[in-house]
Amino acid sequence: MQRLKLFTWCLFLLVGCGQIAVEPKPAPPESITSDDYDVAVVSVDFDPALQGSRLPISDKYAVLVALENRGLLTAYNVKVNARLRRTSDDILMLSGSRSVNELAPGQIIVVRIEPEGAIPANADVYSLIVRAEPLSQETLTSNNTREFTIRVEP
Repeated sequence: MQRLKLFTWCLFLLVGCGQIAVEPKPAPPESITSDDYDVAVVSVDFDPALQGSRLPISDKYAVLVALENRGLLTAYNVKVNARLRRTSDDILMLSGSRSVNELAPGQIIVVRIEPEGAIPANADVYSLIVRAEPLSQETLTSNNTREFTIRVEP
């Protein structure tokens, strides 16, 4: 099965910005063992979609998170969070979350997160962290998080 393409996120107003660059950080290696519970963030994308490593200027963005149940048992009530922080002072600029009621073993779904808020159109660097909250019985959590650096340039 072909992996889903790189997915990523944000919902913010960027009026007057020149370019927005998105740089994914390395994903953790895949596990070779199977646990009863293992929910993984497979990939992240933006809507509107990336153009290469650039995010087109838009007044609204959504983050699309591909979530996979790599465990042997059905996962229930999986919460997925997306948080955007300004790296210069670690201020939380935007956040949003969605919950998945049920995720069967081997199932991959795309979760759409549309946070509310606005980001100043100033040139700056942000950190986007997308995380599936670990289940109470989940032991492998290194694949629950994906991180990105987002640069807003004039």
